[in-house]
Amino acid sequence: MSMSIRAMQCFVAVVSTGSISRAAETLHVAQPALSLLIRNLEEDLGVVLLHRSSRGVTPTAAGARMLAHAREILGRIDAARADVREDANAPRGAVSLAMSMSMAKLLTVPLLRFSLEHWPGVYLKIIESSTGYIPGFVSSGHADLGLTFSDDASADLRFQHLIDEELVVVSPPSSMRGKRPRSAELRALPAMSLDALAALPLVLPGNPHSLRRLLDQYQQRERVEFRVIAEANAIPQLIELAKAGVAHTILSYEAARQEAERGDVALRRIAGLHMTRPVFLCRSDVLPLSMAAAAVADRVGRIIADCRPAAAPARPRVR
Repeated sequence: MSMSIRAMQCFVAVVSTGSISRAAETLHVAQPALSLLIRNLEEDLGVVLLHRSSRGVTPTAAGARMLAHAREILGRIDAARADVREDANAPRGAVSLAMSMSMAKLLTVPLLRFSLEHWPGVYLKIIESSTGYIPGFVSSGHADLGLTFSDDASADLRFQHLIDEELVVVSPPSSMRGKRPRSAELRALPAMSLDALAALPLVLPGNPHSLRRLLDQYQQRERVEFRVIAEANAIPQLIELAKAGVAHTILSYEAARQEAERGDVALRRIAGLHMTRPVFLCRSDVLPLSMAAAAVADRVGRIIADCRPAAAPARPRVR
């Protein structure tokens, strides 16, 4: 059978270099032998994998699919090799973690700093994406771990609840714009009534964004209707709109904390309504987790737990 590990390695090298001759040099094999290996692979699969021309080679549609499978399989083999060789106290190997922008702002710096200091053999890959795509990344093997805001049933995923993120109203800066607030003022945020929130012009993410679905659930439960004047899915856009005084929005505390500390926006809680969003760590329930990925998962949980007391606002004072 021609679909061996070596054949997949060679195929990936050919596509990556765009040339059989360059791939042969990289792999230190004779060009005719490499060409024969690729042709045997095509005959075994019964499809043409490469478009060949005087300018080099490019993958066909079938070749692009084969490339994705080959890269995933080779990555899993590397992970398995590292997993069985490594010491639990010195994890090794690549670990990919997918998360939203708000969680990336909280986790990326402390996680990477800890990894560089304590896990020199671990290569971290941070994937920032909309949480709607993250379960698919984990299911397909493109990410080892993912942070999501829901634990929708999935036969091949396992979810671990980490924290409930505080949701706050993000408003244009006050008249004291540019003055750096004291951290105590951020921890003891002022509050506004739900009726006052309903009167504000809001820009929110559109459906099916997970945050919008959650906010719609709060509206139905509290029998209130928000005044949504426009939609924008990107967090930086929502913060910029509030900063510019165009509208207000609702985001997690951590997503807007840095801007609030700079005085670019003002944050408030909602009186009488503890508005939160759950955060889950998801992993495959089918594929084994490497020691390195398990170590990263544990560290993510610890960072979030350590940040919780400092980041969580205190009880609101209504005004």
